[in-house]
Amino acid sequence: MKKILVISFIFLSFSVMAQEKTVLTLEECKTIALENNTALKNASLDMIAAKAQKDEIFTNFFPNVSMTGLAFHSLDYMIKMDMVDFFGDNEFGYNMQALWEESAAELGADQTLNYLKYGQRYGVTAIQPVYMGGRIVNGNRYAALGIKAAQLKKSITGRDLMVSVEKDYFDVLALQEKQRTLGSLENLLDSLEKVADLAFSQGVILKSDHMLVHTKRMELDNGKRLLRSGLRLLKMNLLTNIGLQYSVLELDNFIFPQATLEGLPKPEDVYMDENEAAARVEEHQLLDLQVEAKQYQKKLTLGSTLPQVGIGFGYGYTRLSEVNPGRWNGAAFVAVQIPLSDWAKNSYAMKRQQTEIDKAVNDRNHLGDMLVLQQRKLYLELTSAWDALQLAISQQEYVEYLYQQAQLSYDSGYSTITDLLQAYTEVAQKQEGYCNALSDYITCLENYTGRLPSNE
Repeated sequence: MKKILVISFIFLSFSVMAQEKTVLTLEECKTIALENNTALKNASLDMIAAKAQKDEIFTNFFPNVSMTGLAFHSLDYMIKMDMVDFFGDNEFGYNMQALWEESAAELGADQTLNYLKYGQRYGVTAIQPVYMGGRIVNGNRYAALGIKAAQLKKSITGRDLMVSVEKDYFDVLALQEKQRTLGSLENLLDSLEKVADLAFSQGVILKSDHMLVHTKRMELDNGKRLLRSGLRLLKMNLLTNIGLQYSVLELDNFIFPQATLEGLPKPEDVYMDENEAAARVEEHQLLDLQVEAKQYQKKLTLGSTLPQVGIGFGYGYTRLSEVNPGRWNGAAFVAVQIPLSDWAKNSYAMKRQQTEIDKAVNDRNHLGDMLVLQQRKLYLELTSAWDALQLAISQQEYVEYLYQQAQLSYDSGYSTITDLLQAYTEVAQKQEGYCNALSDYITCLENYTGRLPSNE
């Protein structure tokens, strides 16, 4: 059983090693994320819905055409009249009624005129709005704001996604840079171990010094294992964020080029005037749209209190009794509606909407001030991180020079291996400080540039 497990493990190891490496640049990660992100897909659907809503409201410019049909048959005649009803309650009416009763008796007809027992009415009516208090025009402009808002929200979603992808990508690169520095430390430690082993075998150094060197080796190996696990977790986070399918066994086969870390921009290279940045950021533009939307809502309320005018034309067939053979006819008309009862109600509604406009303006101004403050704060953090990175680079170069001098001094017999080990420890500490300073600067760079508008 053990042999089977060993053989399976060896076969699995060779299978993993045989897998092809997948190289993903930052731009490729962004492209994959844009294609797979669910929130971005939903934002695109929101844009389609906003455009459809605007097209829906735009149809109000066109005539309202309807077809109607009516047919009825009552139990009794709906209209019954005698001559008095027709000619009036007077002597002439009474005389005509008496004459008709005599004639009706001879003819076998009813003494009253019966009318409208059944009928039909079919036709088409078209009404073209002429003036609706500005509600059609303002409604279309209000709907156009919905498209702009959907576009901005999609832009914000895409921007936040790109910031998230960049952060995850640079986190991976930072750990890969740390791996590289550990590799250089390992080379130093290899040479130091050889020296320590030789010196201990010749009785030049104490056993404690020899054990300390090997302890440093164990610390380095443990750090490499922890770093590898951390790097795998960051790769998992990045691949999940961009929506790329993977298995745990494939993580080591994903390669992220480190060329991006070369030539990092200085703070002055990415600086943008904070007032300009605050005015162009998408959240500020959304608040501008919110103010404009509140204004259009007030105009729509005002429009409901103004007269409404429409012209129309109807054509159809009408037959209202068995005597009437029915006929086709048409008519043009003008309809005017003047609202009266809603004036007081709408006046209070407009007062309420004006307060909403004022609140939206206050929110926009407050956000603008906060964005300016935020950009200033982020830039100060960026410059501080840059200074710390330059100091870490200088310190790293300095301790590496000291280690070289300690190596020469030890080879010449002027110093002990303890001095050489101390110099190695300084190199390890400063390289750790450099990696941390590099990671801090990249984080500050992402925080500052991620929300800046494009210059295109």
